Amino acid sequence: MYVGLQWFSPRVVAMVIGIGALGNLLYLQPFRYRTRLLVPLVGTLVLSLLSAVWNQSNAILYLPFLIAINFGLSFGYSLWRPPSMVEVFARMRSEDLTEEAVRYCRLVTGAWMIFFVVNATLAGFTACCTSLATWSLYNGLISYCIVGVLFTVELFYRSWRFRRYVGSPTDFLFKRIFPPRT
Repeated sequence: MYVGLQWFSPRVVAMVIGIGALGNLLYLQPFRYRTRLLVPLVGTLVLSLLSAVWNQSNAILYLPFLIAINFGLSFGYSLWRPPSMVEVFARMRSEDLTEEAVRYCRLVTGAWMIFFVVNATLAGFTACCTSLATWSLYNGLISYCIVGVLFTVELFYRSWRFRRYVGSPTDFLFKRIFPPRT
């Protein structure tokens, strides 16, 4: 976004983003969680259209806010209507989760929901109240680094706590660091 807005008009950048969102919208295949993807895609189209019509970058700078809010709502909704989002991901690896693992998945889902709400707040703040450089630094680097740190810390903790290895690419490493309990 930063480079695009340095070289091109906001209208061109918004049209490229809008075309990408439209392509994703048309590509969506029917599946169970499709409606969760419709909200950010339609929101992206609306923000892109507004930026293109006004030839202003203001609207498209709110895309990270929109996406973080959508993730926060999706994770929160899954706590209200189980299974939790993290449990869905965990069951992709292994169907047989213990009750303790299901409770853990709910806690991790709650932690991610809180992160996405905080991230949305910061993304919204950078969109309305800071320079494009600051917006780009937070939304293009810092937030992704935080996601990486959270994911890595949770992966290490989960591997230490459960010591259950089901063929993940990192299992070879974690089996050595945290041998399975007998």
